[in-house]
Amino acid sequence: MYQLRRPDPNLTRFIEHYWFVTSDEGPVDLRVDVFVDARADLIFNFGAPYTRRVIGGEAREIATSNVDGQRLEPIRIEQRGLVRTTGVRFRLGGLAPFAIVPLATLTDRTVAPRDALGDDATPLEDTLRDTLDLDAQARTLDAFFLRALDRTPDLVAFTRAIATAEGTHGGATVEAMAKSAAVSSRHLERLFARHLGVAPKTLARVLRFQRALGALMRDPEGTLADVAANAGYFDQAHFIKDFRRMTGGVPRGYRGYYPPQGPHDFAPNVVVFLQEGAEQAS
Repeated sequence: MYQLRRPDPNLTRFIEHYWFVTSDEGPVDLRVDVFVDARADLIFNFGAPYTRRVIGGEAREIATSNVDGQRLEPIRIEQRGLVRTTGVRFRLGGLAPFAIVPLATLTDRTVAPRDALGDDATPLEDTLRDTLDLDAQARTLDAFFLRALDRTPDLVAFTRAIATAEGTHGGATVEAMAKSAAVSSRHLERLFARHLGVAPKTLARVLRFQRALGALMRDPEGTLADVAANAGYFDQAHFIKDFRRMTGGVPRGYRGYYPPQGPHDFAPNVVVFLQEGAEQAS
């Protein structure tokens, strides 16, 4: 039902994996909670429409394919019926080398694939719709992204800054990120607007939160104070405030939870298939 494929090695800096959800055994009832991660997904929806709900906010039904831009608000995806979805999970800033628009225009938005990737996204969608084999779909996606890949000097500088931010789990200052990219702090802000759509300081908060969330899910024995301190929070109160803003919930609701069948490098979002009234994490 839920499967992953790795991209071509030349794309792994930008794309984490391709993901597929299919109704192999009949209609499904699917719920996905996607916490704040500042990442984007490309979603080709060939099955039932789904509801995209901002946790604690508005909801809307989406029946078409889209680019779900980098997120600074938690969302819940609910889909019922016959599901056939092909997705691309981008790394931080991974959409930038393929996008025809500044990523700042996509933050917390969904747009048609062609509006973010250009007119070639339309025949790509048509080919994927007509291709049932998942390995063949992955090869089709590889070919598209390898053709579209555009490495500019600004992208190289941005990539160095992102590596510094990720390497310190959000602990690097704006000045340190700018220095690693060999640019001024002001130019770094412009690079982030173009290639990530999120300000450097905001990214640091997201990375601290993601580190804390992963620790909380995998180790139910750790105290909230320890989790907060290890992730770089000033105190537990700041951690809880960020946690509520980025998940819509409170830490105790996620203590010790991690999908047992989830790959080790998958972002710790919550994916649940509801079948015949019983919940099963996948």
